Amino acid sequence: MKDGYNGLRAAFLVFVLSAFLPGPGLAAQEGRGLALLEEAGERYRNVQSFCAEFDQALYVPLLRETTQSAGTLCQKKPNLFAMRFTDPLGDILLADGESFWIYYPSTDPKQVLQFSMETQPGGVDFHRDFLDSPKEKYEILYEGEETLGGRSTHLIRLKPFQPSGFSEASIWLDSERSLILQARIGMEDGSVRTVTLSQIQVNPPEDPGRFHFETPDGARVIRRG
Repeated sequence: MKDGYNGLRAAFLVFVLSAFLPGPGLAAQEGRGLALLEEAGERYRNVQSFCAEFDQALYVPLLRETTQSAGTLCQKKPNLFAMRFTDPLGDILLADGESFWIYYPSTDPKQVLQFSMETQPGGVDFHRDFLDSPKEKYEILYEGEETLGGRSTHLIRLKPFQPSGFSEASIWLDSERSLILQARIGMEDGSVRTVTLSQIQVNPPEDPGRFHFETPDGARVIRRG
């Protein structure tokens, strides 16, 4: 009886410790996720520019609805960015190196917002946001492998240590090229934005108009920041 009691007591102690102390599985998940992000960051540092087609879904819980959009997204180091929508047709987010422009003719064709580069809205360059110094910015959890659009990916969940405009994010990294194929971002207001990339071109041919914004005739520019 004494041996049985000791065995039960030992089993209970193991249960309590496993419930309150982080196990090796969690540490391994954090280490795996960090290693993949750092590898992807190292590869991304060698990419000067890229373009891709995107599909975006934005869920707004207050309205209980999801809006869909699509278009092309291009980036070029150090600070050029262009998100041109085909749905809604004509909407633009663009950074030309001096200003960040927002033009949504789908909602107001007569208004253009212009921000300084230092105060541009966050969350548009998620390669930079998620792959630059992830260890210092995020709690990282590796969720495992998933197939996305026929490609093998690593699913990694991120939670920022400091206020970042979003509360958590999940990213899907291409297992072969270490590029982000999808990002699902939970915003602090409860909305969720999911961006899926396809037809990715690394270092595409130069296009002088790719990162140039021209104010449409009749539109009023409102400068902020």
